[in-house]
Amino acid sequence: MGMENDSREGPFRLERCGDLTLLRRTLEEKGYTQQAVADLVDPGSPPNPLESVLDVTAVLRRTAGSSPLDTLIRLFVLARPVPEEAAQAALAPIDLEHLAAIGLLKRDGQEVHAEAALLPFADLLLARDFWPAVTGKPRAADYVLGVGPATIAVANLTVRRKGEAVLDLGTGAGFLALVAAEHADRVVGTDVNLRALGIASFNARLNGAANVEFRPGSLFEPVRDGRFDLIVSNPPFVISPGRTYAYRDGGMSGDAFSEQVIRQVPAFLREGGYSTVLFNWHHKSEADWAERPIAWLDSSGCDAWLLCSEHADPIGYASNWLKDVATAESPGYDRLLDEWLAYYERLGIGRISAGAVILRRRSGGRNWIRCERAPPGGATGSASDQIQRIFAAEDLLHRLADDRELLQTSLALTPDHQLQQVLHADQGRWSVERIELRQTRGFPFTGEVDRLTAKLLLGCDGGRPLGELVAQVAPQSESDPDQFARAAAALIRKLLKAGFLTAAGPAQAPNPASGRS
Repeated sequence: MGMENDSREGPFRLERCGDLTLLRRTLEEKGYTQQAVADLVDPGSPPNPLESVLDVTAVLRRTAGSSPLDTLIRLFVLARPVPEEAAQAALAPIDLEHLAAIGLLKRDGQEVHAEAALLPFADLLLARDFWPAVTGKPRAADYVLGVGPATIAVANLTVRRKGEAVLDLGTGAGFLALVAAEHADRVVGTDVNLRALGIASFNARLNGAANVEFRPGSLFEPVRDGRFDLIVSNPPFVISPGRTYAYRDGGMSGDAFSEQVIRQVPAFLREGGYSTVLFNWHHKSEADWAERPIAWLDSSGCDAWLLCSEHADPIGYASNWLKDVATAESPGYDRLLDEWLAYYERLGIGRISAGAVILRRRSGGRNWIRCERAPPGGATGSASDQIQRIFAAEDLLHRLADDRELLQTSLALTPDHQLQQVLHADQGRWSVERIELRQTRGFPFTGEVDRLTAKLLLGCDGGRPLGELVAQVAPQSESDPDQFARAAAALIRKLLKAGFLTAAGPAQAPNPASGRS
């Protein structure tokens, strides 16, 4: 996305591929799983070696045997030629001639080598380009990444509902499109990188995703007449002075590419539809980090949750992205760093932030925007349910006139949480020092509560109004009932905003201005 297209369409001959699910099943049966690959590629790390810095020499030592798994890792992770006989044993019953005909393997005398990496991840098998560390060659302009932290972040922050028409904007190797295919009727993935689209199409065949199609083109051009229930995007958001890599550089000044994506998304969302976009943006100081994205969302017709995961100064940001393709000792590194820093100085950039915005199309009423720093470490697993609870809570809190209406609402405590107590010894017995609620799925939001609030929350089963529960617990407080009710309402608002509670009573009744949620 965002670059002039001089891409190669290789390496696969898609017209010959057909159904490739047998290849995925065969590799699974030979033990080529995400955990097995991780154990050999990067022992002791989480089972996601897809974007690891490979110690090629060490992995060659670990795969020096003749097992099918050793052969498959040398072929599809290390880009090493293997004897034809070993490859046939590892890939049987699949004929090597077929894999050569579709462009996955290439013969070299009595040996064969792979033309692309194949890596298992999250119940999928995914093709991608090999790492420079294993080929000894620099990344091409149309280099195709696999699944990295940014892609996983978008996947975790995506609202997933059945029967959706989904757009994956800047699909790359197609991972987000393939995950969406499991719950959507139809998925469209777009990209300007023809090589990426070829690999994504191969991945769709490999994983049996018949409801996914891929289209070439920049931004929304390939779907200009389409409307979607869900739009996801991990676009080329890096703020860089050039257009070196299709996966990284949007090719517009500053953060203009991210701005264009975010401004255009609402027009392609159906009413009630959600979108998650990962992006970077620049600003002057720590204090004004939200101002530019808020301006982009003005009059969007969407409710928005803006999450900032990190801030960086220009030097730190530039060096972080440059070390992805070079080291500080590489020839020309100083020149590249100076070029990036001069670019930031010309644009008056003081800080650069990374984060995501989650949008929901809602017409007919005043939209809300929520801005906050994301908890460290990001979301754990899918935050889909948590996001929908938080959007519903924001709707509720924006509709309520005051605490009186809140106290008339019946609330239910969500199951995705833990209550943790910190105890200390006090005169021969344990005393409660702190009680904390912590969410166990999605963002690990926390909320500290006292003993009486914990008792109040136990009654939040959706069956009784909050005011009734407050009146029941208030006599055990040293505060007067009105003061206790105000304090309880303030804390309940915070817990609602963090997704610990959902509305179950009259205040959740349909509102014509709220749209579908």
